[in-house]
Amino acid sequence: MAPDALLEELLRVARAIGLEVRTMPLRGAQGSAGGLCTLKGRPVVILNAQVSAIEKCTVLADALSGRTLDEIEMPPLVRGFIRARERTRSRILLPRKRPGPGLAACRVRGNR
Repeated sequence: MAPDALLEELLRVARAIGLEVRTMPLRGAQGSAGGLCTLKGRPVVILNAQVSAIEKCTVLADALSGRTLDEIEMPPLVRGFIRARERTRSRILLPRKRPGPGLAACRVRGNR
């Protein structure tokens, strides 16, 4: 599926669940693609108009990934894209760092 078609489908899903999406040019040193925020108590997804369609898709899928979408009809590829973003955001695909040994490992052995 082309990025533009994927974006249109994700926008349709967002509208179907009542999630507001705004596209506007964002400025800043980091060049953010956008994200989910709360405006006047309502969730709103802000998309940077200056980034590529796939970056917009990623931001929108991140915002949709935590929501119940079982009742919404969508192509399997779109549902899979949202689920893949959910797994990435929940760190399932990322290695987990184990805690270090703590102060017990720093104990000096010897005469006391």
